[in-house]
Amino acid sequence: MSRALDGLAVILAGLLLSTLAFGWRRPEEIVLLLLAAIGLRALLRPYAVPPWRPGRVVGAGVAGYAVVFSFITVTRHWAFRTHALDLGYYVQVLWSLSQGLGPYVSLPEMHAWGDHFSPTLYLLVPLFALFPGPVVLLVSQSVAFALGALPLFALARRRLGSDGPAAAFALLYLVSPTLHGINLRDFHPAALAIPLLLAAVYCFETNRMGWFLVAVILTLGCREDAALAVVGLGLWIALARRRWIWGLGVAAGSLALLFFDTQVLMPYFRGGPYPHLHRYAHLGGSLGEILLNMVLHPLRTLGFMVSGEKLTYLLALLAPLGLLPLLAPWDLLPALPALAHNLLARDPVMFRYRTQYNSFILPFFILAAVSGYARLAPGLALKGRPLRGLALGLAFLLSLALTSRTVNDLALDRWWLTARQRAAHALVAQVPPGVSVSTPDRFVPHLAMRPKVFVFPVGLEKSEYVLLDARAYPSNVRFERQGNEVALSVGGPGGAMEYRYEVLHEAEGYLVLRRLLLSK
Repeated sequence: MSRALDGLAVILAGLLLSTLAFGWRRPEEIVLLLLAAIGLRALLRPYAVPPWRPGRVVGAGVAGYAVVFSFITVTRHWAFRTHALDLGYYVQVLWSLSQGLGPYVSLPEMHAWGDHFSPTLYLLVPLFALFPGPVVLLVSQSVAFALGALPLFALARRRLGSDGPAAAFALLYLVSPTLHGINLRDFHPAALAIPLLLAAVYCFETNRMGWFLVAVILTLGCREDAALAVVGLGLWIALARRRWIWGLGVAAGSLALLFFDTQVLMPYFRGGPYPHLHRYAHLGGSLGEILLNMVLHPLRTLGFMVSGEKLTYLLALLAPLGLLPLLAPWDLLPALPALAHNLLARDPVMFRYRTQYNSFILPFFILAAVSGYARLAPGLALKGRPLRGLALGLAFLLSLALTSRTVNDLALDRWWLTARQRAAHALVAQVPPGVSVSTPDRFVPHLAMRPKVFVFPVGLEKSEYVLLDARAYPSNVRFERQGNEVALSVGGPGGAMEYRYEVLHEAEGYLVLRRLLLSK
């Protein structure tokens, strides 16, 4: 039977390669069948572990992850599958910083630190100045995620006293469906906290307190709410490791910084209150009111955190780790503030396991999995199989199953450009640098290196140029063309506004328009 399953796995692997090349099925469907065959084969007769050096395996995994996900994310961008929010947004922020203009954006027009406070981005400015454009952000993020496996490997080796299982956890991190999901959702400074938090815990456990502070400060600079993760880290240091001064100092300092950022600094830059509390309007209208209601009504607060959808979300975070974190509850402590932040929200994107809102949770969950693995006695077995090996094997199978959709992005038809996509690239190149432009969401990342870029039809009154898909535009826009002139009418509270343009370039239904005049 095991030989038959080996043969089936080989056939399915061949089918996977063919569907990646010819697109006759969704590759993820073949991946799931392949994993089922491998799982059944492992149950019948475990696979022999190759005698490779664990350190080299981790190094190969880091390099492989960086290359594969750089390829996937960059080709997604070239195929117009990235978005104004958030890749276009951060391309414009980095461009503005590299030009000495400060952190300003036009999506919408504002000081960027009034929306999210991410001063760690300043570290990317020199690199962006050398290689301007979205590609450097996508590659940098993929490389940063890959490098997170190195402190994790060192930590796991320290906690487990063995290189083999430590390497397995480093690879488990690299195949994490949550990590993959975050990597594929454009670019987010918050996500850079993943390798930084892993580095911070490693520096703490090896008593490199200076580097620990550097990692913590850089984490706090990723985004204002990264303070929640550092508060959790401080509580873990105090309560689980009994380093009271360090732990309470880190937690109190991070909490104070969170209040300062959200109540003083960001409102100053924004000219208004902190903008992201609307997700918690059911708890109160201000940060103070929200926290007070949580304290005064704990049962009601707990009720907001429990639902079928949210329990599924928790299971999707824990299952790819073989449920091992549940065996080390003290090591789950650092994740609790950020996890509560997600579970209390009414916005569904906050409790989906593949979004960037898990950046402050994933590092602690996988470290708790390492500790949970350590708590399983080496001699424990289930029907003659070591329980440790079964837990890791299950974790890998579930991780690969939950991230099987990632393989779809390697299919040829996902990254090989069509004639229409090539035409779009040619027209993007025809929009002069520096001019203000309004364009559909998917084109914004390609045109974001300028002072003013807007998501069509926003900003038409301020845009000199429009790059438009004449085959698909919003229903509130009226498109009329006569010869080489185009009129665009957009409804609004003050009545319809009409904007007239001349057609400069066109191909495959795309138009590059230059503004002529404005009339009401």
